[in-house]
Amino acid sequence: MEIIVVGAGIGGLSAALALALAGHHVTILECAPALAEIGAGVQLTPNATKYFWRWGLGPDILAKAALPESFNILEGISGKTLGRISFHDFEERYGAPYVVIHRADIHQILHQHVVKAGVDLRLNSKVIQYDFENGGVLLGNGQKLHADLVVGADGINSNARKSLLKSTGDDLQKTGWAAYRAVAPVNKIKAYAETAHLVSQHSCNCWVGDSCSAMTYMVKGSEILNIVLSHPDDTETSGWSPEQYQAEVRRLFKGFDPRLAAILDMTEPSVQNWPIHQVKALPRWTSTAGNFVLIGDAAHAMSFYLSMGVSMAVEDAAALTECLYFQDTRNTSLERAIYIFENVRKTRCDAVRDASLHAGNILHLPPGPARTARDAALKDSDLFPAVYKKERFYAEGTSYGISDLKIRDWCYAYDVVEAIRAEGERV
Repeated sequence: MEIIVVGAGIGGLSAALALALAGHHVTILECAPALAEIGAGVQLTPNATKYFWRWGLGPDILAKAALPESFNILEGISGKTLGRISFHDFEERYGAPYVVIHRADIHQILHQHVVKAGVDLRLNSKVIQYDFENGGVLLGNGQKLHADLVVGADGINSNARKSLLKSTGDDLQKTGWAAYRAVAPVNKIKAYAETAHLVSQHSCNCWVGDSCSAMTYMVKGSEILNIVLSHPDDTETSGWSPEQYQAEVRRLFKGFDPRLAAILDMTEPSVQNWPIHQVKALPRWTSTAGNFVLIGDAAHAMSFYLSMGVSMAVEDAAALTECLYFQDTRNTSLERAIYIFENVRKTRCDAVRDASLHAGNILHLPPGPARTARDAALKDSDLFPAVYKKERFYAEGTSYGISDLKIRDWCYAYDVVEAIRAEGERV
């Protein structure tokens, strides 16, 4: 099958690789003149890494990534451990490891494998118009291209989504949260006695307080500590100087654990503020004839409080590949195959989006009964059996995301290929 993928981010490259490995002829259209991925660290959960491993990326990822020992949730002021989630049994339980890696590294690895798989990657190729029902695109240089299937993977500010759903207006939604992102040299942290033990092994450490949190983990061969500082999205930082960012970070985390304060004093001056948006539940992701489909952040961008955004894009890639295999082996229509994709993926991604924002809200609870219940649940994830019986248990209750075994299993044990096969038998 001839397939065009619009966008060469992690989601687009993942889809192109999976589809090419399945025997399809894939062309990627990327508007940028060169490939470059912004951001710093990214967490890859087992439901994503198992597909990366199947597609042959495992050795290259392990050469650049770290396998953290644990996810530690710390009380912001005292630094006392509220909960610890060990990653030791993740590979046995979920079939793949939990990985942290620099975003640029995973992007480069995907790029190398996409080229190796024979994908035609075209830079400086901006799509300015879509013929959704006939698999056509018009480029800014006037060139027209056609394919059996066009995949819109052009990110959270997707032009493909805006073109497909002209009548829906603004599909981006503020979550109420934002994040200051910074990095600190690990050698400086090791040189200070009070903080050295925090980088003595690979772990994700998360200090939580009233309406703010600080997440840290090492990337880039353990040379850089990635720092994500969540806070309410109520501050306009456009045009701020590095000194203004540093002053605001110090104000926000004043009185926190002295170890965190010391790390924040070691950060590089290039702090940035990123408002956290999500894509609202869309009425559809596909064209009527099934010749076009949205995937990744273009379809379901979400907050990062379950670290599932990248993983959902990887699941999309595996799901789309399985749907086209279903079409080929069952001699059914592309329209039906894409219908199956949307049925399965929209339900899953809308739920994970809601669960992610709920996790962020729970993480930043103010003092009170709900936070007391959350902290108790960090020690015992089986405290709320009544919540687990509800259909939307993942978006209710006061246990926090990754610390809750029920939610972990719901996130990481999910098999999107099996879900596609089951839906194919049902419809």
